[in-house]
Amino acid sequence: MRFWWVNHKQTYRQEIEGGYPWSPKVKSNGHRHPFYDSMRLVVPGDVVFSFADVLIRQVGIATRLAASCPKPAAFGQAGTN
Repeated sequence: MRFWWVNHKQTYRQEIEGGYPWSPKVKSNGHRHPFYDSMRLVVPGDVVFSFADVLIRQVGIATRLAASCPKPAAFGQAGTN
């Protein structure tokens, strides 16, 4: 079991209500980011601390491996930068 820290900025509500953390695969300049890459390392049973608005808002347990998917429609214009 490992522990993970997720900084939610603009999409905390959508991710918590949807039951998933989500991250882009690359930064806005097209370069890879180690934090984004590390999301692929989460395995079932890992503990995830969700940080938003200067508080740990949720603590969750991963239930499955990461899967690649497009930006969720629920995000709307959030995170376009």
